[in-house]
Amino acid sequence: MTESKKGKSPKERKNLSLKTRTIVLTEAGYRCAVPTCRGILALDMHHIWEVSEGGGNDPSNLIALCPTCHALYHRGTISQESIYTYKAMLVALSHAFDFQTIDRLLFLSLCPQDYLVLSGDGVLQFDRLIASSLATVELKANNNWQIVTYTVNISEKGKQLIEAWKQGNREIIASTLSTISSE
Repeated sequence: MTESKKGKSPKERKNLSLKTRTIVLTEAGYRCAVPTCRGILALDMHHIWEVSEGGGNDPSNLIALCPTCHALYHRGTISQESIYTYKAMLVALSHAFDFQTIDRLLFLSLCPQDYLVLSGDGVLQFDRLIASSLATVELKANNNWQIVTYTVNISEKGKQLIEAWKQGNREIIASTLSTISSE
């Protein structure tokens, strides 16, 4: 072990327990935490605060990244601020929504306006997003209540949240999440 800049021996990296890895992977929905990636094939445990700098192996200091995004972080392509933001989003969203709801929000962000046409049962799949004002629902067709269809779209607030997440902007995320919780 080499001496650090401050004259103290740096911490050694230890193997993570299965319990710790499971907590971090569950928090990320078994996907890469980078919202523009969300890869699922292989995931690394990245220390937000590096072990060599005193960071620990507790789940609050770990984030799941695919090997490509992990390498991009260490090359400087993904910023430390973005990593903090991705972690904050995962924590906030995983406490507020289940993983399917988070995936549905990301899906809606990719759909053109009025692209998703559903029956009433289909609308129920988006109930949490609609209730939290991250998505909107609108009646599209009503044939004497025999065939009723609705469109579900991401709301402006939902777009703002997803864009801030993708940009790694904690201030916009905090502002958007605080307005959601106050409604």
